[in-house]
Amino acid sequence: MRKLISILAVGLAATACSTAGATGSAAPDPSVPLATAPAGGYNVATGSSQPVLKIESGGGLVPISFLLTHTPEFALYGDGRIIVTGPVDSSYPSPLLPNLRQMNVTPEETQRIVAAADGAGLLGPDARFDASNIFDAGTTTFTTTVAGKTHTISAYALGYVGVTAEGVAEEVRKKLSAFEGQMMNLGAFLGREVAATQTYDATAMRVFTSVSDLPQAASPTPQVVAWPLSIDPATAGDVTTRPNMRCVLATGPDLAALLTAARTATVTTVWTYGTGRYSVMLRPLYPDETGCRAA
Repeated sequence: MRKLISILAVGLAATACSTAGATGSAAPDPSVPLATAPAGGYNVATGSSQPVLKIESGGGLVPISFLLTHTPEFALYGDGRIIVTGPVDSSYPSPLLPNLRQMNVTPEETQRIVAAADGAGLLGPDARFDASNIFDAGTTTFTTTVAGKTHTISAYALGYVGVTAEGVAEEVRKKLSAFEGQMMNLGAFLGREVAATQTYDATAMRVFTSVSDLPQAASPTPQVVAWPLSIDPATAGDVTTRPNMRCVLATGPDLAALLTAARTATVTTVWTYGTGRYSVMLRPLYPDETGCRAA
């Protein structure tokens, strides 16, 4: 089960799919009250690399490529920039580069978003809310930072019909689902047009490389591209916990050279260096992220 987030001209809309017989639903619930900002407002960061709110879905039975490359669906930073995942290309093979978009909100709108997060219970103690009667669903995690303190709240199979949750957990999940729906339909929440028309251009990128297991006579014939960096993908970077996979952090001129080749590459593209043939996965870093992760 994977939630795919589409960016519309007037905001964000969430859709969900399931292979376990449950139907995804992240529509906001108008019966759930959302808080307003207190007098004086919330104490939130103002820096361009300081996160205020992230919403991220992950987990379940997913391939290693998802675990290594997935990004938050929604990330709000102190300067008002919001990074979101754009429409997903359903063609095969899909593009190698993810479609990340960005837009901006005002400080007053940031306060409204944080107030809604407060109303949904996201500024309380860290917690996880599970559910039953569903298999292989993802977990939605909300990470909110206010007054220098980070709060992490997660819910399994959030927004799916057919799950079982009782008592407090049911009410909390209802509020979380309503809040997620509001953020995924930000234009309606703010009462104005919110267009994620600008591409998010990361200044650093994790590059995961491994020896390609595609035979040279594979059908259809994969695209073959020369590895654009001077470093050997077989030995450069950090070793990951997956056998024969390494992670290189690309920045500056290396990132520019990589992007030139990657913009027309797909997930099945074979990259050559000397006599070696390699598979490549890319994960753009968000403003608050650094380095390679062992994964």
